[in-house]
Amino acid sequence: KIALEKTNQALTAKINQLGDTVDKLTEIGQTKTSFPELVRMDADEKLQRPPRLDEVKDLRKFTEDLRQRIASAEPGVPLYYQLQDIQLLVAGLATSQLHIFQGISGTGKTSLAKALAKAIGGHCEDIAVQAGWRDKDDLLGHYNPFDKRYAEKPCLKGLYRAQTPRFADTCNVVLLDEMNLSHPEQYFADFLSALEKNSPDERVIELYESALPNPPAMLRLGRLVSVPENVWFIGTANHDETTKGFADKTVDRAHVMTLPRHEAEFPLIQLPRQQGVSWRSLKECFEAAKSKRRVEVDRLLGELTTGPLIKVLEEQFRIGLGNRFDRQARSFLPVFEATGGSMATALDHLLASRVFRSGKVTARYDTSRSNLEAVQTALAQTWKGVGGTPVQCLSSIEADLRTKGKA
Repeated sequence: KIALEKTNQALTAKINQLGDTVDKLTEIGQTKTSFPELVRMDADEKLQRPPRLDEVKDLRKFTEDLRQRIASAEPGVPLYYQLQDIQLLVAGLATSQLHIFQGISGTGKTSLAKALAKAIGGHCEDIAVQAGWRDKDDLLGHYNPFDKRYAEKPCLKGLYRAQTPRFADTCNVVLLDEMNLSHPEQYFADFLSALEKNSPDERVIELYESALPNPPAMLRLGRLVSVPENVWFIGTANHDETTKGFADKTVDRAHVMTLPRHEAEFPLIQLPRQQGVSWRSLKECFEAAKSKRRVEVDRLLGELTTGPLIKVLEEQFRIGLGNRFDRQARSFLPVFEATGGSMATALDHLLASRVFRSGKVTARYDTSRSNLEAVQTALAQTWKGVGGTPVQCLSSIEADLRTKGKA
């Protein structure tokens, strides 16, 4: 009797479990689409109404206001950044859709990414990168043929939301927190490839091999998601024993900023409330700055490519700049100057983050003091035609010279 009662209890529990499974499968069977979350966005009236956005007319004023709005983005927790940091950030928006914020823990990397989206009225999709991510499915999701449903990850929803009328003209952020816990060259490979395409129409990522039934309105061919121009991927990076190093293919495509540990406070100004900043008008300001300063940029790049620095880099370090550096400089330099900075400072930052970063020219086991001193001399000679002082580049070289001196 006792044995039969236990068997009966086990069978009853199994029947209840099967009942839940049947209910779940019935619900899935009644769903007319494999993308219920994205379809829900199509039907959301709030996402179908475009907001009234502020036009950007002057990049210098926009940058100064952005600094104030970022500082006041989180009530009770002011975020103070130097004006030059915000100038670098704005110039980076014109240069690349991939940003890397690096620095020691506690410098406000994650806070800056979230505050940027809030200050300009866009949406921030916060994604915690996990160790062991290997491909795009870890970011976007995957299709389950048994459930006939796509597991829609936050990144996919963020890309889709950015195309809705509510956010189509705003500046949106996909935050990859602790980006280097896994190798971005693996899980972010499809995005790196898509962002390199010149035509926005070609910047798409395949979700499935064939079209799925009743797809959302903005999925191309029922299986391709666009990577829109008004989305920036911002990855935060700490460098410790738990993280991976960045490969050249990632860093060379990204705008890299190293955030300082502490920033001096400054008076906060109460600015008028706004729903957001028009991405279209911001892009027009970027293009106007590039057009206005094209001659000056050509001169600076000419000083760089014909000076002794390139020769030393090629002969002693086997490093060249390439077309991608030239293309990025033609966006970064003029926009940085339009925000109130100098082109010499912008070029210094670009070289420091691309060429004079650790493992590229500096912090290499196969270089000697004489190699570093040669490039230091060549840098000083080249900079006579540029103007100012390459502070960041020289700082990297001098730090490596001190290390080799100790060795």
